[in-house]
Amino acid sequence: MNRTARTIASALIGAAMLGTSCLAGIGQAAAAAEGIPLILKQRVVVGGDGVRLSDLFANVPPESDGRIADSPAPGDRMVLGARQLFHYAKSFGLIWRPRDAKVYSEIVRDAAPVPPELIREALADALAREQLGDDFDIQLFNRDVPLLVATGERPTLQVRNLVFDPRSRRFDAAISLIGGESSPVIVNGRVEPMVSVPVLRTHAMPGDLIRQDDIQWQRVEARRAGPNTISRLEDLIGNTPRRPITAGQAIRTTDVLPNYVIAKGDLVTIVLKAGTMTLTASAEALQKGAVGEIIRVRNNQSRKVLETRVIGADTVTVATAQIASIN
Repeated sequence: MNRTARTIASALIGAAMLGTSCLAGIGQAAAAAEGIPLILKQRVVVGGDGVRLSDLFANVPPESDGRIADSPAPGDRMVLGARQLFHYAKSFGLIWRPRDAKVYSEIVRDAAPVPPELIREALADALAREQLGDDFDIQLFNRDVPLLVATGERPTLQVRNLVFDPRSRRFDAAISLIGGESSPVIVNGRVEPMVSVPVLRTHAMPGDLIRQDDIQWQRVEARRAGPNTISRLEDLIGNTPRRPITAGQAIRTTDVLPNYVIAKGDLVTIVLKAGTMTLTASAEALQKGAVGEIIRVRNNQSRKVLETRVIGADTVTVATAQIASIN
């Protein structure tokens, strides 16, 4: 064989070997991809109502995945031992063996405590027949109520064996989840009757005039609202604090006083409007008065005493029937 023929033969042999090597590499890569080892998860938190093979093992091919068991109840756990895990893997055609008999996987159902407001709502419905009034709150004495529900679910609660004492307003009851597997839980607490009262939006100081825009309504415990607590807007509007008043607190009648714009002995102007005619006269105030109050004044010219209504600083008005007394 001449040199040219040997060169061509060597090139053909090299190309063939290179192709074989590439095919072998591809085959090994494919085999490695198919042979990714399963990795057992020792602790698993599941959120649904079923446990899948991919919950227990990492690297489970999608086509080999499937449901293997029901999830435990919310907050409960389930433990699968080595023999069960081996059985599940083998059933789905997956190659996995436990390293020893102590291997296990713990499965916990994702759960959250039942919100206290839902417990209060259920208790309020059950207490409605006790004639507690239109407005009341429920105070729970239990720091924690061990009722768990699957995360994201809104539970339906059932109240049984309710015992209510009208004198102390305390109650005891058993509450449970409808459709749940957990045992009923005993809860106890107190019913607080509530009332709505007007309070100030911001702090007020003596001399500040209280206007309607300064007031908002707030629910407070009825036992905190005594007989002297102001419950009407007209008892606040136009008044001024006798002492500093904190925003949001219930206000007593002794906390405010009228905003007097006329003092006893002040010179005031009597104003009377009759159609298009306006009459005025000068008078002396015989008593102090706030806007809207009725006070007596003495006409400086006729010396007659009139009952007038305060309409502003040093200004009063009279009824039409007393028009003759102005002059």
